Amino acid sequence: MGLVGWEALEQWVTTSRAIEPLTGGVANDVWSVRRQRAPRGRRLGTRNDADLAWETELLQHLDREGMTVPVPIPTTDGRLFADGVVVMTYMEGGPPETAADWRRVADTLRELHRLTQGWPQRRAGGQSTDLLHAETGTRIDLGANAA
Repeated sequence: MGLVGWEALEQWVTTSRAIEPLTGGVANDVWSVRRQRAPRGRRLGTRNDADLAWETELLQHLDREGMTVPVPIPTTDGRLFADGVVVMTYMEGGPPETAADWRRVADTLRELHRLTQGWPQRRAGGQSTDLLHAETGTRIDLGANAA
């Protein structure tokens, strides 16, 4: 995707600038940006406004409950996303490497499940049991041979 969508950053603040692309994702154009001297993450994807509203509201909820998540930063007029772009606090991290790391992952998932009990499913999202009878899941071929 490159630098497509950079003009949308003006809706946050005119002092934002691109630092470098972030790797590891498959569906979005994600960059480290600097906004008022603080590192941020900027993501441009193809999700519709309803999906972005669901995601950004969920992240705000988890943050209010004390979970460490990337927090959406509102535009200058208070929106949490604009033109498919979301700007969030930047979080350093890496994959789990030790048994202790994996225990923290499990603890975090249990806390996530506790905090999202009763949270509505994303509008276009299915339930995990739907995947038992599906051929694909979003961008994944569930029938592909894992070997």
